[in-house]
This record gives sequence, structure tokens and C-alpha cells, in this order.
Amino acid sequence: MLEKITFKPKITIKQRLVLECLDNFIKEHGYSPTYQELADRLHCDVNTVFKKVCILIDKGYVSQVNGKSRTLKVIEKYD
Repeated sequence: MLEKITFKPKITIKQRLVLECLDNFIKEHGYSPTYQELADRLHCDVNTVFKKVCILIDKGYVSQVNGKSRTLKVIEKYD
């Protein structure tokens, strides 16, 4: 019987930085950051962070409950 092997799509260096920042914030505070808090830590625009997080959600690295704040969660680490 063959096992199904799934591969996560690759992410860019900037996407990885957002993912690591999100993971570190959650570890430090015990809850998810706002997009503004991520942007402040990464020294970039909120829209940039939003776009990168959306890509990470699409690629399966992050999840979020729609319509609720502070619900970002890292579901897949990138090695």
C-alpha cells in the first residue's frame, strides 16, 4: 500500500520572516498579534504583512478564524 506524501509549497524569505515573527510573538505573549503589531516588529507596512499572511494561509502554514481578531495560528513550521 502506498502512502500519500504531501509537500508544503515553498515560501519566500520575507514570508518566512513573517511566519517566524508570528510564531515568536505567540510564544512570548500566549496570543496572536494584530497585523499592526506584526508590521511594527517587521518595520514594514500593515498591507504588506496582510498580503504575506494571506499567502501563508493559502500555502497552509498559518490559519485564521474569519471575522475574529487575534486568531492567527502557525500550523506548519518551516525548516
